[in-house]
Amino acid sequence: MRTKVKQADLLEFGEVRMEFREIDKSNYWDCIALTIDESQEGFVADNKQSLVEAAYEDGLYVLGIYHEETMVGFLLYDYDDTFPGWSLSRFMIGKQFQGKGYGKQAAIAFLAYFKAKHNASKLYISVSLENKVARKMYSSIGFKEMKEVEYTFLGMQFREIQMVKEL
Repeated sequence: MRTKVKQADLLEFGEVRMEFREIDKSNYWDCIALTIDESQEGFVADNKQSLVEAAYEDGLYVLGIYHEETMVGFLLYDYDDTFPGWSLSRFMIGKQFQGKGYGKQAAIAFLAYFKAKHNASKLYISVSLENKVARKMYSSIGFKEMKEVEYTFLGMQFREIQMVKEL
């Protein structure tokens, strides 16, 4: 069963058409099946972990990123009191769909979707300091680097750059 698509949920960029659908019982296996390349491990949490967190923590929103009828990626966003503000906390494109422009187009489409849905003036992200590809992509669509942070989560040490985009 397909989630009803609202106008803001479907955005076209040239030949690439990106759509956001809620993760539910009809598509959660597709989300779990999306994986990243080994070289990207440590940059984004496993989708299974994100889905469990969203099921048990309030205020986490999960969406599948679709190109036509195929889920090509996944994102999770929330209101983060540490900024304080809305944060794109997880964003990934499955390894089999990378290199086709979906990541950048989905990020651009999400900014429009997010602004229409929440009428927010800013969106924050945190990117691993070592993830040069993501930092370059986010910078290319207008995110500005704010500050470096270090923290420990589930026994793992993280070093990230916080970025913000004025909407």
